[in-house]
Amino acid sequence: MAEKKRRNKGEFAVVVVCIIVGYLLAAQLRTVQLTGAADATNASRLETLQHLYNEQSEQNDALEDQVAQLQSELAIYRDQAASGDEGGEALRQELEQLEIAAGRTDVEGPGVTVILEDSTQSNVTGDEADYLIHDNDLLSVVNELRSAGAEAISLNGERLLANSEIRCTGAVVTVNGRRYAAPYVIFAIGDPDTLYSALTMRNGVVDVLSQWGITVKVTASDLLLIPKYNGTVEYQYAHTVVPENEEGGA
Repeated sequence: MAEKKRRNKGEFAVVVVCIIVGYLLAAQLRTVQLTGAADATNASRLETLQHLYNEQSEQNDALEDQVAQLQSELAIYRDQAASGDEGGEALRQELEQLEIAAGRTDVEGPGVTVILEDSTQSNVTGDEADYLIHDNDLLSVVNELRSAGAEAISLNGERLLANSEIRCTGAVVTVNGRRYAAPYVIFAIGDPDTLYSALTMRNGVVDVLSQWGITVKVTASDLLLIPKYNGTVEYQYAHTVVPENEEGGA
């Protein structure tokens, strides 16, 4: 009887071990299947991202070629205007002004340099973001410069146009699609005294930022160089309005 009980216990133990082994094998198989599915999903996603990247790279290359071609044509028109009469000279000057306004050419002249650095004060608010430079801080400086008559502005070497974005992306700021971290260096061409006074006046933008310990250094300069805008500008919805008299004449 005792031997039969021992046999039954041994058989029961074997059954339990078989069940456990079977469960482990099933779990392992399930893990392998899930891992394989995840790998397949990641591979598909990577392939899609690579395809999108290739398309974007090809589009950027095409746009760069288009910009180079247009700049070459523009140089021809400029030479033709310069070699003409007084009307051609007036056209050349107007073209030069339009190039500056559109940011399509390097410019130089007097102005101010503004350097902004994150605060080094002790954190008493508990929020580290309170002591970092944000996009609205940079926009406040840029808008003040524009209001004071700045004719050309750059931020960390990026020429700012009317449609240039300045926005926070994490701990950095994106300008013209490129990401930059502090310190931020702004060049502004215009009357140095007017620009300097606009930024440093009492309760002005520099005053407000300094209350948070953000360092803002403004320096007047006799000569600054601001590079041209290297991107492309496409208008999909805005079109030139043709005057009614020209429509009738056509």
